[in-house]
Amino acid sequence: MTNQLTNRQTNKPRRTLQIILAILSLLLACCLCTSLSGNVGTAGWALWTASELQRERERTSAQEAQIQQLRRLLAEHGIEMPLAPADEELMNTVESQVEALRGLRPLRPVERVLMTQAQLRARILEDFEEESSPEEIRDYTLTLAAFDLVDPDIDLYDLLVRLYTEQIAGFYDPETEQIYVIADTGLMGQLERLTYAHEFTHALQDQHFDLEALGLRDNADEVYDDEYLNAIQALVEGDASLTQQRFMDAHYSASDMATLMRESLEIDTTVLDSAPEVLREGLMFPYNYGETFVRALYRDDGLAAVDAAFVNPPVSTEHILHPERYRSGDMPQFISLPPLTDTLGAGWRLVYEEVWGEFSTRYYLAQRIPKDDAETAAEGWGGDRYAVHYRESDGAFVLVWRIVWDTPADAEEFVDAYVTFAEKRFGHAADVSEGARLCWAGDDYLCLAWDPVGTTIVLGPDETTVAALLSLL
Repeated sequence: MTNQLTNRQTNKPRRTLQIILAILSLLLACCLCTSLSGNVGTAGWALWTASELQRERERTSAQEAQIQQLRRLLAEHGIEMPLAPADEELMNTVESQVEALRGLRPLRPVERVLMTQAQLRARILEDFEEESSPEEIRDYTLTLAAFDLVDPDIDLYDLLVRLYTEQIAGFYDPETEQIYVIADTGLMGQLERLTYAHEFTHALQDQHFDLEALGLRDNADEVYDDEYLNAIQALVEGDASLTQQRFMDAHYSASDMATLMRESLEIDTTVLDSAPEVLREGLMFPYNYGETFVRALYRDDGLAAVDAAFVNPPVSTEHILHPERYRSGDMPQFISLPPLTDTLGAGWRLVYEEVWGEFSTRYYLAQRIPKDDAETAAEGWGGDRYAVHYRESDGAFVLVWRIVWDTPADAEEFVDAYVTFAEKRFGHAADVSEGARLCWAGDDYLCLAWDPVGTTIVLGPDETTVAALLSLL
């Protein structure tokens, strides 16, 4: 009796969903009939009045709204909307075109799914909960705040969810080997077509080079440092971005381009426009700089060089910014820092310890000195390590950052640039100048020390704390 009742309760929503699917099919059929009736002949068009055309547009718009509403209902019940035959055919065509452009044959079919914005947000929330806790995101926020890049009170967890929901047009999941294209109407336009070309490139990369083995997987940060992961992301996205550009050049007509432009202008960028610049730059780094890196390989040695980069991947943002350094095998040095918690005492906790990298170094410097000077100062980066500690009781930071340089001249360039940076940060020249050490006092205390091939930066709440830390380094 209990099982029968349970089955009836289970089948009731299922029958409701079947009815919804039937209604949705009818609505799609109505849309199709409307489209066919509008193509009977030019004589029929001549008989339509302007008001009738307007009413027809309104009816079509209402039907599209109903379809979207029904799609949301299906999504709420965990039912994926099947792809339209036209979309299936379009995706098949795109796959063949990308295969020819990229020079990689698919080893097995790829499952593809259309996803609504609401489904995307739910997926991002699920991934965030699995991979990053609010506490971990908070620690990342404090790390950026220690570098003066964000307000420490910003809710970065919520912002990242909203930012990815707004900006992701599609994605490939190496774990499930599925391609997801975001299309609220359930139909692909020119933007979704281009997105699919990009994401199918990722599927080919995965089948031939194993993206998870390269580091694109959950908890990869437990094995690799941030610099390596940034470089891999840039390689993967740069390859797909270059293929996407070549795809557009080869297969988009003038009419397609006009439609693509219109669809792109309709994209909501409210969250992106209001996000801190450091997040926008980080989001775009693998696409912009990654494409430039891959294009340099492709220009010199074709697709074989791009394929070779997946076998012998770049390991730092220095490699991405300077392809010639990648080719020459200029590898970063490993830097270690001593434990600081005993010296700091009670109340302090280690928030984050990682590699900052050349790209982040130049971006950090460019907050207070000209961009060209920042790029010059960061070039010659040979490796680094930083650690951020935080004291909750008064919101105080400690930042310790050790950088090694390829040559003494590179170290000297950085010192000169950082002195200008610090003077602008504090609004005055150094308070202390003792040999190879300069210090500035203000709301906090900052010291820069250097030797022929390395520089050390220590930021803390007061002179006593900074001096104690410098004695360890």
